[in-house]
Amino acid sequence: MEEEIRKLQNIIIFKDLEIKTLQYQLEIFKKILAQFPGIIIVLEKNGFIEYINENGAKILGYHKDELIGKNWFEKCIPENIKEKLKFILYKIMEGYLEEYSYFENPVETKFKTQKLIGWRNNFIKDEKGNIIKVISYGIEISKENFKSERFDIFTRIFDLLPEAIHIIDKDYKILYFNETFRKWNALLGFPTDIVGKNLFEVFPFLSEKVKKEYENVFETGGILTTKETNFLMGKEIKTETRKIPVFTRDKVTHIITFIRELTQFLNL
Repeated sequence: MEEEIRKLQNIIIFKDLEIKTLQYQLEIFKKILAQFPGIIIVLEKNGFIEYINENGAKILGYHKDELIGKNWFEKCIPENIKEKLKFILYKIMEGYLEEYSYFENPVETKFKTQKLIGWRNNFIKDEKGNIIKVISYGIEISKENFKSERFDIFTRIFDLLPEAIHIIDKDYKILYFNETFRKWNALLGFPTDIVGKNLFEVFPFLSEKVKKEYENVFETGGILTTKETNFLMGKEIKTETRKIPVFTRDKVTHIITFIRELTQFLNL
């Protein structure tokens, strides 16, 4: 009986930790959504708006409560392209994502003005693997170039996260790294003044394989997740790395790298 009670206590403790972890991740996700400078929208299969972020609603001239539950095509799409965009929604819902993963179209604001938006599209599946919704991330084309004003946005988001994060361009020049990355470098004896320097010169232990992974993300536009083991300061340090492309229109111009340590040496 005592053994069963101990097992039950362990299960309760584990579930409590699991819930706290999920709550923390949800809070981080909410902060990221709040800082996103464009439109994030989730559409049901008939085009009704299930979710839109605050900034997205503002871009369109609305409060989000004025849009949730309304039909996206009737509310925010110019009359002359409604049918075309409905067709695209239906094709994505059928699983034809590749040719519509990036798309540009004007949207109509509450004030009847139009703004050109570049969209990254994806679908959402249920537990059985059926596509049930479409999620789209849109940036105004005139503001889409990766310029200095966007670094303030990235800084506010990324300095909230416990992962080491850096951004590089196609020449592998480091344009930004977050506070966690700076702390890791200081602990490991690497330079902390690395903005403007080449990634592979700052970290000479990075292999040719890693360089090819970056090349692959620049060429394909896919997100790449890998696990690595490095020996630094006499310690075996295991990490999980996600390389995420940043698009200017339909071209990858930058990569954001998220590094999560698995061995708990650097995050003590």
